This record gives sequence, C-alpha cells and structure tokens, in this order.
Amino acid sequence: MLRALLDSLSRQTTSHRYEVVVVDDGSAGDLGPLEVEFSDITLRVIRLPRSRGRAFARNEGVRNSAGKILVFVDDDMTVVDRFVEAHVAAHTASEAVAIGDVLTAPEYRRDPLARYVEQQGVRRLRNKQKIPPKCVRTGNLSMSREMFGKIGMFDEAIDRYGEDMDLGMKLYYGGAKFVFADRAISYHHHPPDIDDVIAKMEEYGRYTVPLLVAQHPEIARVIRVHVTEPIRWFRDRPAVVLQKLAYRAGMTPPVYRFARWLYRFQGLGRLLFPVIDYLRAYTYIRAYAETRRETGAGARGSEPGT
Repeated sequence: MLRALLDSLSRQTTSHRYEVVVVDDGSAGDLGPLEVEFSDITLRVIRLPRSRGRAFARNEGVRNSAGKILVFVDDDMTVVDRFVEAHVAAHTASEAVAIGDVLTAPEYRRDPLARYVEQQGVRRLRNKQKIPPKCVRTGNLSMSREMFGKIGMFDEAIDRYGEDMDLGMKLYYGGAKFVFADRAISYHHHPPDIDDVIAKMEEYGRYTVPLLVAQHPEIARVIRVHVTEPIRWFRDRPAVVLQKLAYRAGMTPPVYRFARWLYRFQGLGRLLFPVIDYLRAYTYIRAYAETRRETGAGARGSEPGT
C-alpha cells in the first residue's frame, strides 16, 4: 500500500516543488530502498528505532522536512494526480487549514462500513463553510508550517489512536480557518473490518479520551462522554438529563450484543449507519467510563453555552 501511495505521489500534476517524507515508526522492515526506487521524486525515509506513536512520528516527519506548506496523508491511501495542487490552492491565507476529501477505494465501495467511514467528518455537514475542529482528519490535511509551529505541533503525550482531535482543538484556538479541499482527494484502501474499528475505539476511549478531556474540557460534550457523569437533577438542562438517562438505558451489554447481531445483515447498506454509530460510541464511552472508575478521575465537561 505504501508503494501505491508513493506511486500516486510521483504522478502529481503541479507546478510546485514538493518533497515526500515517510516516517517508519519502528517497523521490522527496511524502507530505505524506497528512496532509490522512487528517485524520480524527492523522497526521504526517516526510520525510528522503536515505535513512538502516531503523534511523535508525524512531528518527526515535519522536523525532517523543509516545505512551507505541510500535507499529511496516511500510508494506506492513494491520491489523485492534482492532490498537491489542490492542497496548495486551498492556502489563500496563512491561517488556512485544508481538510481533504477521503473517499472509499473502489474495491470496498459496496461495503457498508467503508461507505459509513467515507461519510464522516466534513462530508456529514450540511454547511461546509462552518467546519468545527472535530472534523479535522490527519489522514488528508494541510496547513502552513508557521501555523503548525504556532500551535505546538502534535501532542506527543498522545501516543495512541485519536491524535487528530487534539490537533483540531489547538488549531481552532490558534485562529485556524478550516476549509474543505474537495479536490484534494485520497482513496482509503484499508480493508473495512468492524472488529478493527471497535479495537481502535477501545484504545481511543481508554487512553486518548482522558487526555483530551483533561486538556480540552469542552470536548466531553462534543464526543458525548459527558453522559458518564452523575445526573444532576436540578442543575443539568433537561436535554442533558435525557442524554444521561438514554446512556444508562442504551449503553448496556444486551443492547450492544443486539447491535452486533444486526450488523451481520450487510444487505441493509446505509440502514446500518446508526448501528455503526452506536457500536463506536458504546465502545469508546464504556472504555472511558471504566478508565474513570479505575483511576478515580472525573470528566468535567464545560457548562452549556461555553
């Protein structure tokens, strides 16, 4: 898959000079020969002797690059011929942060999970002129080096899945203007696997969400983990009380097992989207709640309106 990505990056139609930096986060293989294989582009392979996590690896790639505009892309994607051109075109101001369009690879287009993933982020918004920070997806994203340095880069304390939410919040605080670069298209070739999604959500809820909530308390409501807090009958808004009651009723093992059973009916197509939503939310919220109980910590979400 990495070779497929590099091949697509070598076919770019653009007047701009660009370099490609691959960060090998402590894998067992040797990616060095790729620099010779793809000598037609400016390619540099940075090998970390041991895995340091996604945030550190991305930062290390930036530290070993020279461009004024940084474009992040995942290794299981391929990009269109004008991918670089489209990202550069989106940077009409120094505060611009361009979120590219991640589409399902043709070989998985009929899979409900792949189609669900494709419709997340900016694609889920009706008004794409007002993009919230939760829509930042580091698999296809660009910003100026100046902006990246200004916000303090990726937080290397977040060494598990979900580092993009923290980056999105820091960009928002830093005055970033999020734009949807719909012509900066990448195709995601990762095989859709609900067990893989659930494993990532478990990791996200157990390790990353506690860090996010501690650093950005308002995120608790954005990602709905505030429902794990005790019900404050005379302080919470009625809508929040209902959310917490719904959590206690719906986030139970029998309901989860029914949702897993229902997911087996792949022919339902888009009708499975709410089921996938539930499975993801159940997993990371439950993992977060368990971590809170184990550590004795509390999630203090921001008050409504903040």
